[in-house]
Amino acid sequence: MITLSALIFSVQFMFDDGYQKESGCGWKSSLKLSLYSSAVGLIALFVINGFKLRFSGFSVIVATVYAAVCILLNYSSVKALRYANLSVYSVFSMIGGMILPFIYGVWLGEEFKAIRILCCILISISVAMNAGKGKQSKKAFLYYMAVFVLNGLVGVISTFHQSYPEYCVGSADFLMTTKIIMILMSAVLIVATKDRSFSVSLKAFGYSAGSAVLNSIANLLLLIALLKLPASVQYPVVTGGVIVFSTIIDVIRKTKLKKREIIAAIIAFASTVVMAM
Repeated sequence: MITLSALIFSVQFMFDDGYQKESGCGWKSSLKLSLYSSAVGLIALFVINGFKLRFSGFSVIVATVYAAVCILLNYSSVKALRYANLSVYSVFSMIGGMILPFIYGVWLGEEFKAIRILCCILISISVAMNAGKGKQSKKAFLYYMAVFVLNGLVGVISTFHQSYPEYCVGSADFLMTTKIIMILMSAVLIVATKDRSFSVSLKAFGYSAGSAVLNSIANLLLLIALLKLPASVQYPVVTGGVIVFSTIIDVIRKTKLKKREIIAAIIAFASTVVMAM
């Protein structure tokens, strides 16, 4: 499940980048992304879950926080992609998505091993080595750090929810609850803007729909896996996996790879294997 989710996330990055290029990087654009991607994701998860949806008070509260973080993450992502190429954006996204859940998992009392720290350091180095050129500015750095923190919080909140099985609903139910709240939040915020327009181009909708389906499936797999695996293992493995699969995708697309990118993929692969043992 973790390996498959890493593959799916590596493909999803391309859809997010396509949406930003097609629809722009403003607050309104990110709200539309949250709205339409949540709607499509909700439908996909509803079908996957056998057309069933369950609620619990605990899950609704956690889902509300999760939804707010995701909306802010979408905005920070489209803004960050304005200043940097996909590889630079993924550096901050993946390291944040690995480090914060890792720290939270250790804080929860998950088994602490020095080798895991070493693997996290190596994976972080690997991610940094994969960074492409990209425009740099102080303003851009703020969005990079926002992506770092917010993507990390997604993992932390997911781990928190799955840590209380006696109060929470199933993984798919939780994600659907999150999508519903994101739809409501996004719609209200769009109405609060000046033009109140909900329209997007067909191409932009296609990118958001593709991103939604991929993200929903990948996060569902991770939530299910969290019931069996500690966060301090899972998220570093996902990060290392994304690097490896992104490199493979570049090879398939016949993108010319630099030596440091190949070395980074090898480091990530080795660290991921050790982390998973």
